[in-house]
Amino acid sequence: MSILFDNVRLFTAGAFFPRQKVLIEKGRIAAIGSRVLKSADEIIDGRDKFLMPALIDAHTHMGLFEEGHLTPGEDISEFFQAITPQLRPLDGIKMRDQALEDARRAGVSVCMVCPGPTNPIAGQCSILKTNGHSADVGLIVEQAGIMMCFGEETKNTYYNQQKSPSTRMGISALIRETLMKAQDYLEQKHSKRGIRDRNIQFESLIPLLDGRVPMRAHAHRLEDVMAAVRIADEFKLKLVIEHGTEAHKVAPLLAQKGIPVVLGPALVPQIRFELREKTFESALILMNAGVDVALTCDFPGLPIESLRIVASMAIQNGLDERRAILAITENPAKILGIQSRLGQIRKGMDADVALFNGNPLDIRSKLEAIVIDGELFKF
Repeated sequence: MSILFDNVRLFTAGAFFPRQKVLIEKGRIAAIGSRVLKSADEIIDGRDKFLMPALIDAHTHMGLFEEGHLTPGEDISEFFQAITPQLRPLDGIKMRDQALEDARRAGVSVCMVCPGPTNPIAGQCSILKTNGHSADVGLIVEQAGIMMCFGEETKNTYYNQQKSPSTRMGISALIRETLMKAQDYLEQKHSKRGIRDRNIQFESLIPLLDGRVPMRAHAHRLEDVMAAVRIADEFKLKLVIEHGTEAHKVAPLLAQKGIPVVLGPALVPQIRFELREKTFESALILMNAGVDVALTCDFPGLPIESLRIVASMAIQNGLDERRAILAITENPAKILGIQSRLGQIRKGMDADVALFNGNPLDIRSKLEAIVIDGELFKF
């Protein structure tokens, strides 16, 4: 089905431009501009409405935590084994969870889904669209990184079990030990002798070691951010800081090293010691230093509907509208490595767009329609 959004205020090139048209055909953006002459199967009147790229949340546990349930519906973490790089969200995601419908109603078309945060090496991250009826259908990228977790939640998990690691030193040491063993495994695999018995944990770490996917480091406090930076430097790994509550304290260093931050969830209370220096100014400080920042609600840390609210709070604390919108569209696409397909409204890109009846960062504005891969949902 072809769709024409007519006479919309279109977000492109960092601003909203009035009286624009966007034509969607075969799941792609087919044409953009004020003089699109071709008709479509469905024409949507966009007078006084705002069209922007559909939102992207670059850090969620969507589908691994089933809304309305506690333990029976939770598949986020493998609590009794510290090293689990072999875990794949694809095997646990409940695609018919209410949260996927909530995401569509919030204008969110793409989520990165990750395990954690209890294990030092928690597992693989996958990128999904929210319109699929199974994880395989909605899948964009099966392995988009390895989640590694630093800080209180990991410490407390194993301290309460009277097991190691129960300190920050122990977490980093165990990660280093595992990466060293994986390096040895990879070297032997490439040798003439090869390997007789494959190891699922080390096999899962090979894409990380050879640079195909990044280390995604769950880190709130400064010391945890820096531990992740040191490990990434030692093993020559690509790195993304996830949460980054105190990452703004080393913003120039992160900018110099080209390390992006998926920031949030900013709206949670300071319920843990590692959140006590949380500030809504973090996005502004990091971006002013040159760090690529994506905002997250860390579902189920916050409801998926709060992603626009988080961006609005960043504006309230000094961030301009352009960069706030980029932080929930183009920036997460770049950080997830899907910027050639998503995050902007450009000819040839995936037809993932959201139509609001007012400025998307005005909390009074409502989503009227979302298109995901050319499939239209009206609300």
